[in-house]
Amino acid sequence: MAESRTMPEGFDWRAVTPEDSPKTPMDLFEDPKVRALSAPDVKPGGPAFDFKRPLYDFSDGDEVRTGEDFHLLSACQERPVALIFGSYT
Repeated sequence: MAESRTMPEGFDWRAVTPEDSPKTPMDLFEDPKVRALSAPDVKPGGPAFDFKRPLYDFSDGDEVRTGEDFHLLSACQERPVALIFGSYT
């Protein structure tokens, strides 16, 4: 059975939700597609989801597109790949 999720006590979800939004945060908590995203089925050594992103050269301090793309599946077939996600704000 799916775990029920609720907003933290005192959290004003209306303050962060546009007035014309067709869904509330509670609606999203109950949406099976959104719930599936909260616990992805990823296992160590399992297949990686492929994605492609442009490569940039920052050697001069500027963002210069190289014209090449990074493909995750191709890269991880050649050597181990570490993906680092974070915020730099």
